[in-house]
Parts: sequence; C-alpha cells; structure tokens
Amino acid sequence: MALILDTRFLLAHTFPPTREDRHKIAKFTAKTLQKEKIAIPSIVAVEYIKIAGRKIGKTAATTRLNAWLNYGAEYIPLTKQAAIKAGTLLLAHPNVPTADAIISAIALTLRAKIVSDDPHFDALGAPKIWYK
Repeated sequence: MALILDTRFLLAHTFPPTREDRHKIAKFTAKTLQKEKIAIPSIVAVEYIKIAGRKIGKTAATTRLNAWLNYGAEYIPLTKQAAIKAGTLLLAHPNVPTADAIISAIALTLRAKIVSDDPHFDALGAPKIWYK
C-alpha cells in the first residue's frame, strides 16, 4: 500500500516538536516508510514550501522536498478523477480545507493511507497513519 505524506508530517519531520518526537519520527521513517511506496501530492509541496520556507527559506524547503524524491518518493499531480472526487468531498463537507479534500481524494483514488494526524481526513473517510 502506498503512503501519502501530508504537510503535517513533513513539517513534524523538519521541525520535530520534542526530542521524543524526533526519535519517534526517525523510528517511524526507518520502519514504515522504507517498506511502502511514498507519494507527495503537489498541493502538499505547495503548503510545505509556504510554511517551512518562512522558517528555513525557500531553497532549504525545496531541498528538503527534493531529498524525499531522492529517497524514492514521487510527486502526485491532481488528476481529473481526483479533482472530481475532491469536489464531491467538499460538497458533502464544505468546511474542510480544499487542500485536505484534494489530499483525501488522491489517497482514496490510490487506495493509500495518509501520514497525518489531521482530523479532517477522518471526516472525509480517508485512512491515515501517524508516527506516534
């Protein structure tokens, strides 16, 4: 099964909140992510550069995304099928952020789990996994 990396995971990986989290993230990455196909939706790359770029700069944020690609992750563009699915999800859940609906639609289309602790994915019916 593929794993979809969410912005929350990429940010936690880049800026672990605690030493314990740093250890848990490293263990999760070594154990779980090495066994699975990893994907980063294009909208996640946009969000990550926007948020992480404010703290570490655009070049460093882009370099970190490229490191995931070198690790074996692939970027997933928004396809027509996922766009229609995301729109359908937003009709049923109008208060959910559009990015979360897009990420959910990609995960549901690919039958993948999202690496996130964002409760919006539960509301959208997208399966998720977290490092804790």
